[in-house]
Amino acid sequence: MDTNVWSEPAANLLKDQLLAEGRRWHLLHQPPATLAAWEEYRTGLRARLREIAGTWPEPPELALRVHGELERPGYRIRKVSFQTRPGLWATANLYLPDGPGPFPGVLGTHGHWSQGKLAARVAARGHVLAQSGFVVLIVDAFGSGERGTVPGEFEYHGKQIGASLLPIGETLLGMQVYDNMRGIDLLQSLDCVDGDRIGVTGASGGGNQTMWVAAFDDRIKAAVPVVSVGTFEKYVCNPNCICECLPDGLPLTEEWAILALAAPAAVLILNALRDSNAAFQVTEMIRSFSGAREVYRLLGQEDRLAYQAIDLPHGYWPEMQAHMLGWFKHWLQGEGAGRPCALPPIPELPESDLMCFPDKQRLAEVKSILAYVREHAVALAASRQPSTDLEGRRQELAGLLHLTPGPVRIARGPLVEGVTDGRRWRKFTVEAQPGGLLPCLELLPSDGEPERTVLALHPGGKAELADRPEVQRWLADGVAVCLADLRGTGETRWDDGRIAPGHDAARTALWLGRTMLGEWTEDIMALIRLFADTGTSLEIAAWQETGLAALCAAAFERSLARCELHGLPESVVPGEKLPTLHMAAYVPRFLLWGDVPELRALAQCPVVVE
Repeated sequence: MDTNVWSEPAANLLKDQLLAEGRRWHLLHQPPATLAAWEEYRTGLRARLREIAGTWPEPPELALRVHGELERPGYRIRKVSFQTRPGLWATANLYLPDGPGPFPGVLGTHGHWSQGKLAARVAARGHVLAQSGFVVLIVDAFGSGERGTVPGEFEYHGKQIGASLLPIGETLLGMQVYDNMRGIDLLQSLDCVDGDRIGVTGASGGGNQTMWVAAFDDRIKAAVPVVSVGTFEKYVCNPNCICECLPDGLPLTEEWAILALAAPAAVLILNALRDSNAAFQVTEMIRSFSGAREVYRLLGQEDRLAYQAIDLPHGYWPEMQAHMLGWFKHWLQGEGAGRPCALPPIPELPESDLMCFPDKQRLAEVKSILAYVREHAVALAASRQPSTDLEGRRQELAGLLHLTPGPVRIARGPLVEGVTDGRRWRKFTVEAQPGGLLPCLELLPSDGEPERTVLALHPGGKAELADRPEVQRWLADGVAVCLADLRGTGETRWDDGRIAPGHDAARTALWLGRTMLGEWTEDIMALIRLFADTGTSLEIAAWQETGLAALCAAAFERSLARCELHGLPESVVPGEKLPTLHMAAYVPRFLLWGDVPELRALAQCPVVVE
């Protein structure tokens, strides 16, 4: 049976609304006109960013271990690991010019290359800068390179791996900023480094890290973010990495302000004219550059902010490295005018030569993201105190989910009724939020009006359920079954799921100050209220991660007769295997509140888990 309710594809209706919402937030964030206004805004912005980016523990004593050294003409490469947080170590390569120094120090950050610091395109910056009189520390981003799940194997640190940090109250963005700040601590601790001359550079996700660490750390005197600067508005509905996601980001600020937080550091933005990522288009970069320039102008430091648009695709190409080298020579060495410089020879070493642990026997303190999350999830579970204040717990849950305050909004469109192969059906659309249309297909028993209705939900939408044996059994027993597409599923799905199920939709919800699980919960609550007005006994049957939303709705709605959950995740804490959950399951700070068993305890109806 055709499960479509709408006669033409309409998923872009939801996407267009999200894009319009991003546009509205962008326009609300305008640069201040006075220095006093900027200083006030700057102080509040940094404080709020620290709150939502994650935790900022008191740094432990800086400890360094050396795992080997490579000699190169004029410089050497030291393979090291160092402590960033208590019990957590990062792997890195330290490029040291010959001679006593002191030399300027540069922190090297990398993008979404699973080999991290080992990749030739990443290591190239170390070779270039070390031969030019800079000490360079290139750090493996958390989850990349030698910090992956399995020692000696490399993986992408985004999607569900990076998102698994959210429930323990962290973000991959914030974890990277903290690691990078500790990398600056390490550079400043070296006798051969002039701690007052520190720079940072990286491309793509590494350029994003460059911008963020420069915004947080006043010790940085020069920064070159490459193929990474755009606008937060353009992150909406785009497939950028979870490491480039700031929950509640767009209601808080725009990207020009993050660039401006680096002032008075000298910032050169390098973007590619042929970049395929919409968020990094040159036109978007110029919008943020223009806003940041207003702040630099207020500070009397306009010459410290510049950009170059280069006719190349996404990457950190030699032409871009030449721009970076000239910028650092000018601002960190006091040489030249900041224009591109000729590059020294760049060797390409085997990745194994740059590994701290080539035998796959890495130190236990060099934890993967998943191991770190499991460790902290156990500690959070042990610290949670039981509470009998169920209403208080529900209010806390509503805050975590970012539920819209006020009454649940319901509007139902006209019914379209018919019979297909002897099966009666009704099709209709429910508007749960203004413009948030949910297509519904109600399947009816062959005879009479049913006294029971099962609301059936699946992350894949209605089409995944119409022919399931459970649905046929309910219809045979005289029970009506309503198949509904929640936002971002079925006919409303605009996210192709290429990176991970619900990846772009979940990231978009977070950027706009919401959660996808909260959106699903509101949709289910609207459908519950709709059926409550009919006098029909309503049950929910939910599959996989929609079961989490069903439990959330059951915590707030009393009219449900029963919840039957199929394939419900036992926990949002990752196991030993790589996680495969729908991205809607990852709610910031959820594990500080509880986990799936706590959700079940709040349900105001019987819950059966199949």
